[in-house]
Amino acid sequence: MDRHTTPPFMLRLFYRTGAFHRPDEFLTFPLPPHITIHTWPDCNLKELSYIIAAAKPALLPDPAIGTRLAFRLIFPDTRNNSAGHTTARYAVKDLGSVVVGDGGRGLDPDDPDAEKKPENDGDKTLADARFVVGDYISCAILPPLPDGSVAPASSARAGRGSGAGESRAMIGRTPSGSLGGREWENGSARPVRQRNGGRGGYDGFSNRSSIPTGEWRRGERLPDPPPAGRGRGQRRA
Repeated sequence: MDRHTTPPFMLRLFYRTGAFHRPDEFLTFPLPPHITIHTWPDCNLKELSYIIAAAKPALLPDPAIGTRLAFRLIFPDTRNNSAGHTTARYAVKDLGSVVVGDGGRGLDPDDPDAEKKPENDGDKTLADARFVVGDYISCAILPPLPDGSVAPASSARAGRGSGAGESRAMIGRTPSGSLGGREWENGSARPVRQRNGGRGGYDGFSNRSSIPTGEWRRGERLPDPPPAGRGRGQRRA
């Protein structure tokens, strides 16, 4: 893919330390803490981890070696709509994880696991995940365990984390280091234009509905400006 000729799309990248956000947390206002980036379908998990590290360095321990960043795709559950329910709901799909500094030998030369092949989830792309414009990506940041070992991806429970990335509704304030009304285009910050033409945090999405109005097929480009929510065809495999 030629990124110089292919226009990027907007993606909301949510983050929390120690846990994933619950699906119902994406139905409330304000949305959980996140950064807004512009990227392409060939963006992979490793690239997303770089973007988080650049945009929110305080989220990672110092040193960051051994920190696991686990990712999930968040998308509207249309099975719920077809069943006659009026309340929108979200479904989740685990995408994999990236370990900061993974791929090299450990400090112990006698470690029997030192030569094991490192995880390769970092090469998975948004296209591989069947991402559709309007979906969310959620990231659970898992610091190393007290003994220095890498936390397993299974430890990224859904629910309240350890503080960083909690929504204002849960802790009463915005996490330190908030970017406010700034977008990130693969690591480069730029202001967000408001609906009224000024500067601020408006990103073109309303928070009242999860499914856009009108008739359109999955994968089609949404109207400009984007509608209030997202649409979806069949459930992701």
